Amino acid sequence: MIKQKEEIEKVRNMTEEERREYERKFPKPAPPPKQKWKFMQKYYHKGAFFQSPGDDPAATVGADNIYQRDFSAPTGEDKLSKTNLPKVMQVKHFGRSGRTKWTHLVNEDTTDWNNPWTYNDPLRAKYNAKMAALNTPIEKPKGSKKLKDWESK
Repeated sequence: MIKQKEEIEKVRNMTEEERREYERKFPKPAPPPKQKWKFMQKYYHKGAFFQSPGDDPAATVGADNIYQRDFSAPTGEDKLSKTNLPKVMQVKHFGRSGRTKWTHLVNEDTTDWNNPWTYNDPLRAKYNAKMAALNTPIEKPKGSKKLKDWESK
């Protein structure tokens, strides 16, 4: 942390040309590319505790090394591709008692274009013309009547 603070102070005290030269010599590393997730994909959580291997050498040995795990990888049912299944079976938890009928509301368009509020016809135009303050211009307030009466006296 001390080295990082010294580095930051060093860069802050540089002139613009020195800073450009410094950035050319020591470029910032590019962030790793983000993986495209599946729709509503579950993922591993790396956890809030025990994120360093510590002194135990056995912690770094093993096929399921938690420190090298890809946390954005799909888990459980998300590993299977459901594109070849029928539309009914493409929902989560198919065949279980708690499963819902719908996958997501994105698939459902609930717009009713025959609704009187959504289409324009002469009756709707007449109603819009009568709506309060729809087409009337906004005027400046003229002041208090009491004040005008007081000034005239």
